[in-house]
Amino acid sequence: MNLDSSSAHSLICAGVIASAHGVRGHVKIKCFLEDPKLFKTYSPFLNEKEEEVYRIEKVLSQDKDVLIVSLEGVTDRNQAEHLKSAKLMFSRDRLPDLSEDTFYHHELIGLSVKSLSGQLLGKVHALYNFGAGELLEVKTPTGDSKLIPFTRETVPEVNLNERTLLISDIGEIFLGGEPDVS
Repeated sequence: MNLDSSSAHSLICAGVIASAHGVRGHVKIKCFLEDPKLFKTYSPFLNEKEEEVYRIEKVLSQDKDVLIVSLEGVTDRNQAEHLKSAKLMFSRDRLPDLSEDTFYHHELIGLSVKSLSGQLLGKVHALYNFGAGELLEVKTPTGDSKLIPFTRETVPEVNLNERTLLISDIGEIFLGGEPDVS
């Protein structure tokens, strides 16, 4: 989610309306939540201007991360078609607290990546999970992108207050360098 206003950075995109579904005004939503079953609990949703505009009446069906829902006030296909590509947002402060050593992806994006000795090695650009565990994409000072496993072994410390994470000697090897032995 790339929004320009600083207040918009406090919003989470829970899903996007992919298309109209049927003739009664139902919409198909691509859900971005880890657990799509929780989608309705974040209703009412905001638009990107932080206006409360989307209220879920009912989740009619779910197939993995695709939901068919009825929205309050949307009663026919024409209304539903006009909502295509609309983002359904909610405020970050509505997210549940996480246990220690657990992070939301948005908290990690942009963190400075440093060696154990404090040398700046890059910034966290993105996180991925292709099924074998979390990977951090790090943009190095030279502009290269490198992937490192997001494990306790490669990332022994994350400090959200200082906006940094420290990587071990093993993590440095993934970045294509020699371990910092100073």
